[in-house]
Amino acid sequence: MKHITYLLLITLLLVGLFISCQTEEVSPPPVVSELKAYPGKYRVKVEFQAPKESKSGKVFYGNGKFNEFTIDHTETTQTLIVEELTEGEQIIRVVTFNDEGISSDPKGTKVTIYGNSFQSDLTNRMLVTQRTISPTSIEMIFGDKIRDEEVGVRIRFKNSSGEQDSVMMNSANNSIIIDNIDLSEIYYFCSVYKPSTDFIDEYVTSPINAKEAAMKKFEKEIWKITGSSDEGSGSNSGYIIDNDASTVWYSQNNSSPHWIKVDMQSEKIFEGFLFLQTEELTNTSFTKGFRLETSSDDENWEVAWEGNLKANSYRQKITFQERAVARYFKITVLNGYNSTTPSPIAEIDLFNELETSGTNGQTLPALENAKFPFEGDGSDLFPAVGANRMQKVTKWIHNSNTYISFDSGNFCVWSAAVWGVSLVSNGKIYQTLYFLPGSYVLNIDAGHTTNPACVDMYGIVAKGTTLPDYNTVTSATEVLGYSDLVAKQLSINSIPFTIEKASDITIGVVYNTHSIYEATGIPWSDMFIKGFELSTK
Repeated sequence: MKHITYLLLITLLLVGLFISCQTEEVSPPPVVSELKAYPGKYRVKVEFQAPKESKSGKVFYGNGKFNEFTIDHTETTQTLIVEELTEGEQIIRVVTFNDEGISSDPKGTKVTIYGNSFQSDLTNRMLVTQRTISPTSIEMIFGDKIRDEEVGVRIRFKNSSGEQDSVMMNSANNSIIIDNIDLSEIYYFCSVYKPSTDFIDEYVTSPINAKEAAMKKFEKEIWKITGSSDEGSGSNSGYIIDNDASTVWYSQNNSSPHWIKVDMQSEKIFEGFLFLQTEELTNTSFTKGFRLETSSDDENWEVAWEGNLKANSYRQKITFQERAVARYFKITVLNGYNSTTPSPIAEIDLFNELETSGTNGQTLPALENAKFPFEGDGSDLFPAVGANRMQKVTKWIHNSNTYISFDSGNFCVWSAAVWGVSLVSNGKIYQTLYFLPGSYVLNIDAGHTTNPACVDMYGIVAKGTTLPDYNTVTSATEVLGYSDLVAKQLSINSIPFTIEKASDITIGVVYNTHSIYEATGIPWSDMFIKGFELSTK
């Protein structure tokens, strides 16, 4: 009996030891520690510290996807890259396995993955200007960074040893000096972005040809006059590039061409020029025949444009047939509109698709609300003949007995005495603009009238701030030009006019309406205007 009891105790002890060993063997390894995930473009860099019991592991992402890895215990921190992730927030989970394949509990972290959508809104910094320090050294000056995510501007170039090279300007800076650069070769710049400071990749904007970009920056302040046929009457040739519209160069006379040469200090790309004759308020002497030539060496010249300038005091824009690439340009006054007086030039500027060297002078004033569809003031003057038909036109002055039919944006003077919309005598609708001296054209696109007998109408340009009465239009001294719109209905009425002294000029129509009801049975009288437009002559 004692023997049996002894054997039973031994058996129970062995079973307990076996169970104890089994429990110890199935214990999982601890979870990883110091888990970090660094975002990238469609990928992530994962770092963590693995417990010594771990031999391998898996990193899970997306909808059950995972990558397997082997733990290198010679490294304190394990690092791996997970590719082909989708944009947006991702949860990264890491588990490890011991020698027996028992896994740890998962350890997770969130990370935002970036893709092409971030790239779509990125733009390059603006290259403001460039300064040549030596034949192999330049300073590039940029505008402020556009977005906080920008980390810098990278310049790629070929160095003087013929090797490809690059430098990086930190985003906090606006300029960088580049030494050992071969300026005969094309060089580029681009902006570099990172959505976050721990981003493992970088976004790069499309490279810009910096050499060409620098050629499109005019730096007018360093232009120099290098030659002139004459210095004019009490003026000097430097006035044409001083960015001051009030200073004017005059040719000595109009007996022969007069020229001025300008050195821009380096080659520039330009597609045309802006020209300002003068802004003197009583000057009617204008340059007419004009030529602009270009050169890269100050010896061989090509004609970029030759023709007649407009006779007015507003800024004129001339576009070449082909863009010019040149360091020098020469302007020549061939003749003037007045053969007995000097020809003026207040300012000349160049332009390309990126910028202009200056915007001196004013642009020709424009009539407001002057084309179909016209905008009415919503006054609804005679609702009995139709809601909102009878209104006044915004931006135009109307005398007290004047209104128009405003159906669907039309400008139509209209009366119907038998319906209570009284006839109009000496009606006036007009705008007043301030004009500088010059020659101009008012084009009035006249529509139709129901019957020529139902209306009289003149289109008029007059001095001052109002229009003359209808019966004085053809004789009034203040009238600069007019046209009988009824006689020339369904056509463009061109009214040329000249202003010798800067002043207020009034533009519009004067009209009368007559009843044709007794003769034709038509109760209304009308006349349509399709539009008004000012241009230079």
